[in-house]
Amino acid sequence: MKIHCRVRAVSHFNLLALGVGLWAVASSVMAGSCAVSSSGMAFGSYQPLTFPGKITSANVTSNATVSVVCTGIVTGGSYSIALGPSTPVNSSNPRYLTNTVNGGANMVFNIYTEASHTSIWGDGISGSLVGGSIPSNQSHTVYGKIPAGQSTLKAGSFSDSLTMTLTYSP
Repeated sequence: MKIHCRVRAVSHFNLLALGVGLWAVASSVMAGSCAVSSSGMAFGSYQPLTFPGKITSANVTSNATVSVVCTGIVTGGSYSIALGPSTPVNSSNPRYLTNTVNGGANMVFNIYTEASHTSIWGDGISGSLVGGSIPSNQSHTVYGKIPAGQSTLKAGSFSDSLTMTLTYSP
């Protein structure tokens, strides 16, 4: 059984489509702006089953780069980026990927703010946020993980689109 997974993203700022990455919404209260984009995250193949002495299900990890560019804003402010819930199941802990080929159970995964996979990238209510200071041309690495042992999944390709919301305080 071969399962391919990816988190697809398309960047949106002030509700205008700008490119391919994660969905993003930037908030602004003054002149100037901040834009956020993502490289997207691809997990590759996942082995959901374990057969003793033959194959073993294991966690699959990946990472992505989130880039922030702020212009026309006074130095000294800060920004934070929240990550919305998954689409198939409105949840941020865990998030889910949908099998776009064969349906069936959704695949559990999540995205974290550090490589140890302990701080979930939150939705602004719970979890950790990605953030930095202004002026900014910063990149942040975020880390994804699909837990081992999801034995009810059907073979296919799993994906989802998530929304990034950037909030800044000049």
